[in-house]
Amino acid sequence: MDIFNKIKSILFNPEKFFANLNKEKTIQDSLIYYIVLLAFNVVMSYIMFLIFGDVITKMVFNMFNFGQEMPSFSSLQVFGQMIMGYVLGILFGFVIAAILFVWILIFGGNKGYAKAYQLFVYSETPSMLLKWIPFLGFITWIYDLVLLIIGTKKIYNFSATKSTLIYVIPLVILFIIGVFALVASLLVLKNMNFGLL
Repeated sequence: MDIFNKIKSILFNPEKFFANLNKEKTIQDSLIYYIVLLAFNVVMSYIMFLIFGDVITKMVFNMFNFGQEMPSFSSLQVFGQMIMGYVLGILFGFVIAAILFVWILIFGGNKGYAKAYQLFVYSETPSMLLKWIPFLGFITWIYDLVLLIIGTKKIYNFSATKSTLIYVIPLVILFIIGVFALVASLLVLKNMNFGLL
């Protein structure tokens, strides 16, 4: 199956796609798929920076400005950072898949590392295709999660409830911790500002 047909199948018929994933025995096809889609994401992100970089940087910096001067980034610097990010992204994919493999193994799903890697890569399709578009990041992340749940259910023969809870419960816990950390950080900054006055 070529990359375009894979994308179409993953996005519009994920249950069938993941149910048929047993035919892929190694990570070779999924690795090529990941390399190509990640490259697309990096290129589109760089183009977006060239077109809207200053506007987005100013907007984000003004939202979180604590009285510092806005840094300037040349297109060459950003290009270098994106190339490094691309290489690290490919390497980091193996690490995330390893964590996913161990996590699913804890819940009784043992289909080997290759299946965990395929599950990670293919469930990342929406993000790799659309994350470069401003303000779509959260929506693509939700779609990634939905694909991860569907893929886990089909590959590991888990129930829909189990496939959902093994991801949602840790995310809820991390969200609660994140909210507490954010509130604590804001309180510390507020107290620091009062101390400076």
